[in-house]
Amino acid sequence: MEQVIEGAVTWAVPLLLAALGGVIAERSGVLNIALEGLMLGGAFVSAWAAVTTGAWLAPLPVVAFGLAAGFVLSWVMVVWRADQVVVGIAFNLLMLGLTSYLYGVVTKVKGIATLTVAAAGTLPVPLLSRLPLFGTALFHQHILGYLAAALVVVIWAILFKTGLGLRVRASGEFSPGAMSVGVNVIRLRLIAFLASACLACLGGAYLVLADVHIFTPNMTLGRGYIALAAIILGRWSPVGVAGACLLFGLAESVQIRLQTMGLGIPVQIAFAFPYIVTLIAISIIGRAARAPAEEGRPLPPEVG
Repeated sequence: MEQVIEGAVTWAVPLLLAALGGVIAERSGVLNIALEGLMLGGAFVSAWAAVTTGAWLAPLPVVAFGLAAGFVLSWVMVVWRADQVVVGIAFNLLMLGLTSYLYGVVTKVKGIATLTVAAAGTLPVPLLSRLPLFGTALFHQHILGYLAAALVVVIWAILFKTGLGLRVRASGEFSPGAMSVGVNVIRLRLIAFLASACLACLGGAYLVLADVHIFTPNMTLGRGYIALAAIILGRWSPVGVAGACLLFGLAESVQIRLQTMGLGIPVQIAFAFPYIVTLIAISIIGRAARAPAEEGRPLPPEVG
């Protein structure tokens, strides 16, 4: 049981980082379909940086990449008012091809077969890490794991308990009204998307630095899209999103456990189990979810 819980948390953390980023962007009115590509880009940059500078410094270039990618994407979607779904999907396809190409270039130049990363280590919390069942899973984490848990509280407090959060939510619900009371909607959406992109990239970095310790092409395997589903299930609330990510993490951990138990279940069915859970959860729970009113819509002409 302890292994199942530990696996669920490990799988949930990258989803949570990406989904929290999606919540910030979508609450401001920008649909971040590009979570998958951002996670994949963050995973590659973290692996390359870890091999070059060391695992502990790797998150820094990952954040720099997130800021650069986020700026380009947000400028195209918010300032130029391009279709947010098309731009996001195009970026995902671009990152799939680009990271696969760069992976081949880097491994060839360095004369290595794979981009393998030395483990950065975990930071156990005294006493708490020794608790039965949950101790290792929750309190023996990589620093990015603790960051994800802290951000659930911080982002919830900002969105629902501060004036800044009120302006963010107003921008996503009715941008002309927000502009009429002095909110710079374009600037707010740009900043929100930058934060969203950085968190999604850190989610990809967690996969490499804290989970598998290796980069392979297309290693995110649709996690960015599952993060989008977690946002819907969590009803655009950081706390709800955390619960949804844990649900999907548990589904992934269970399918791994099923494969090791020798029950004769076809590998394809076991591998598809988390995605089946996602579809069922969206069908049952997600139907009543209401997105921010302007999510995914280009700003009207009067907002400039």
